[in-house]
Amino acid sequence: MDEKLRQFIVGTVHALSFYGAVPKYLVPDNLRTAVTKHSRDELVLQSAFSDLETFYDTIILPPPPRKPKGKPTVENHVRFLETHLVETLKKDTYTSLEALNAAAKKIVTDINQRPFQKKSDIRETRMNGYETYDKPRMNKLPGESYTLCDYKYFLKVPDNYHLEYDAHYYSVL
Repeated sequence: MDEKLRQFIVGTVHALSFYGAVPKYLVPDNLRTAVTKHSRDELVLQSAFSDLETFYDTIILPPPPRKPKGKPTVENHVRFLETHLVETLKKDTYTSLEALNAAAKKIVTDINQRPFQKKSDIRETRMNGYETYDKPRMNKLPGESYTLCDYKYFLKVPDNYHLEYDAHYYSVL
């Protein structure tokens, strides 16, 4: 629904669930939701996004800021989906998010099952290529589901040594 941390992580978890496996590397956009600091010398991920990296035992490698050549294959697939998925979705009106998601899932399934135009392509379809070449090289999903942790930073501990979080007080001793 938005690009805030909770929705971004939920979207990432849903994507990994859709693929049924975890790639060795995740290459997200360099948005502030996932990356706190990204310079030549240092990469600092948001704490919750870093937890996701640890939970799925993967490596998160956002490309350098303002360097679209860092993820050219992703950009090509985004352009392909804009052409085939979004244009098809524009033809109808959807009254709920569930209806939109169901239509998108149907279109993506159709796109993945289409044969490639070049008859010499050994992958035959996108789904066949994924199942044959990509998925065997990916890690399995962990048995349990990822739970998002909420972080709150305190600059100073009060004199009574109690910190307020979610309308409750917790002792730091």
